[in-house]
Amino acid sequence: MNKRLATGLGVLGMMVWLSLFAAGLLLDSKPYRKAIEGALKANQPVSAEHVLLAALLFTPTNVALLSVLAGFLGGCASVLNDRNLLQHEMQQAQAGGDAARASRLERRIRFMGESPIVSMMRGFVVYLAIISGIFLVISNPFENPTMDQFIRLAGLFSVVAFMMGYDPTRFEELLEKLSSVGQKAQPRNPWRSSENGTARFGARRTATAW
Repeated sequence: MNKRLATGLGVLGMMVWLSLFAAGLLLDSKPYRKAIEGALKANQPVSAEHVLLAALLFTPTNVALLSVLAGFLGGCASVLNDRNLLQHEMQQAQAGGDAARASRLERRIRFMGESPIVSMMRGFVVYLAIISGIFLVISNPFENPTMDQFIRLAGLFSVVAFMMGYDPTRFEELLEKLSSVGQKAQPRNPWRSSENGTARFGARRTATAW
């Protein structure tokens, strides 16, 4: 994709994202959802305007749109990035025999050269994965959505979707770093140190006896 086109689409997508975020934050979808529910109970035609506004403003569907847009923005940002430095790093890794790093850099170059549409689809998959986990823990998380809940969800979904749209290998590196930090933070076994101390003490007594 042309970088000028990617820049224009990225700016447009960012403006749409901000508009959807502001609408979901400031406007309540409950009146429109109530109107749709009342029309269905009365066997009356449902207003298309009410359906559209409810879909745009209700927290789960609004966050879904924000995730898709965030993935698209990540794809546009990756197109604008210069891949020459990554290719140079990949060649150095191959020359140094670091096959794992070379493979990751090769995948990174491939991801950063793909269409933002593919990144947008990846953002939607991120939404499905996280929302499924939320429903596994909470049976009805959006029964009474609040402004604070919306801000947290919109921020979380959008950041992860942007990272996955920009470069999924960056997210893999983040998870690996968090895993290594967690392993380093594990407490040492006090019984093992006590046993080592007892063994050293016994060895010292034996040496003294001889």
